[in-house]
Amino acid sequence: MKRKLKSLEFLGEAPTEASQNLRAPETAPNDQRITGRTKPLSLKAKPEFHHELKKLAAEENCLMIEILEKALKSYERERKIS
Repeated sequence: MKRKLKSLEFLGEAPTEASQNLRAPETAPNDQRITGRTKPLSLKAKPEFHHELKKLAAEENCLMIEILEKALKSYERERKIS
């Protein structure tokens, strides 16, 4: 059973300015490098794929997304050759 709120006054006034965090550049989680990435990408992968991707990123000392970006460039080059 849904309950209706009688009044929203208890919430107070809505904020007029957004936090500066919303304007801050995206940073890498481990070392806080500015990545320049702003578009979220959500994927579902098999655990084995995730493990291998994470392992490769650790070996290369980079982000997992950087491995995927390199893979995409390699795929595009291969596709042009074929």
